[in-house]
Amino acid sequence: MALNVFEPLKFSTQGINDLATRESLVVSDGKITVETVEPTKSVSFIGGNFADVEGKGIKWTDGRKSKSLTFRKSKLWADMSVSLAEDQDYQINDTTVLGFTELGPTVTKSNLKQVGTLKNLTVSGDAVLGEFAVFSSDLNRLGINTEMPGAAIGLRENGVDIVIGSVKLDTAIVGTTSNDHLELITDNTARITVSNNGDVRVHGKLYVEEIITQRSSPLTFKETADSTNYGKGILWLSDKGTNKLVYQANPHRIWSTEIIDLEDGKYFSIGRAPVLSKNVLGDSVIESSLQKLGVLKELQVAGDAAVTRTLSTNKISIGEFSVTENKLASYSDFKIDRAEVTELSIGSSIVLGNPENYSRTVTVHGKLAVGVATPDPEFGLTVAGPVSFENKKFKIGTGAPTTGSYNKGDIVWNTDPKANDYIGWVCINPGAPGFWLPFGVIASA
Repeated sequence: MALNVFEPLKFSTQGINDLATRESLVVSDGKITVETVEPTKSVSFIGGNFADVEGKGIKWTDGRKSKSLTFRKSKLWADMSVSLAEDQDYQINDTTVLGFTELGPTVTKSNLKQVGTLKNLTVSGDAVLGEFAVFSSDLNRLGINTEMPGAAIGLRENGVDIVIGSVKLDTAIVGTTSNDHLELITDNTARITVSNNGDVRVHGKLYVEEIITQRSSPLTFKETADSTNYGKGILWLSDKGTNKLVYQANPHRIWSTEIIDLEDGKYFSIGRAPVLSKNVLGDSVIESSLQKLGVLKELQVAGDAAVTRTLSTNKISIGEFSVTENKLASYSDFKIDRAEVTELSIGSSIVLGNPENYSRTVTVHGKLAVGVATPDPEFGLTVAGPVSFENKKFKIGTGAPTTGSYNKGDIVWNTDPKANDYIGWVCINPGAPGFWLPFGVIASA
């Protein structure tokens, strides 16, 4: 029976359905190369434990340098910025943690719709068989241009041995048994190329329900002579539009049109240092343009601080000075200065006023008491003890002093006045105690 190998036929085998109208997939040793991959399920990196998938992920390279997004020590790691659209934000556990203008709510699952080079790929599709066929009843195989087919259907052309069939239970095969490349074509255009070293290239979009990979290296996007890596990454297509997680330029970064949501307990990091979790900014974050804060449990300022509006707090501590509710507290000597001159000093003694400016007026509105816990409200000045006016002492007693030093003009007021007695005593000669005479005779009637 003669078959025309130049007439395009549909290739069909278990797991492959070729719907392309032009070359879109290239299969080579270890790789499948496609222009666009549109998976419908997650991309998985398989290992016996997390150590087996350490360093696996996505890599962008131009042949000289690369950028990557990989799994490292139980977290997602990137050596470039992750940039979101202006109206999007970072989230964790349905709670916004970082947006363009504020901290706040988050998605952890995705389905790849475009991938780069794959090591393993299962595709359903049709096959084109060619020119001359030989059926062997002994082998129960059909050979085209060959008398020794390597599977149920085998053909040979241009020195390439091609087989379709099954060489072991529950397994079908399609490919070459010679050391040659394999191309799957539609419309006479290669869609998938498998090279003899195992690389696979897909020329066009790849639609799959689920991709599970056992890659030992990151998923790689490679620049070509006709295209750069910019705009390449993961796309989710729907009737409402396209959602993207792609590589962008100026600056080089991962850019997403959607919220990036981490699992509760995870965090964003830069250089392995946590910079943002659900409720904590990382220790390395020391600058921000925050314009609004919530309720702070504690605030420490290592430099100058300016409050342009009301500051509401239970306690403010500045050095050894604190303000708590309605109380000012100092843990050492306390001073109030004006123009670098002390106006009030509280230490072992209390000093009010500037000793260099005695002419300044000090006004007290209200009753003034010295040494008295509860002053008499009828008096403007209440003093518990002797007083001095213009360097003159005024004391109380039942007689002239017998001890102490006094100056001329000092007065002792009589605390037990009686008829024909005196109002008090006045010092007329200074000394210790000086010379005193009574004054102010009290009448008898």
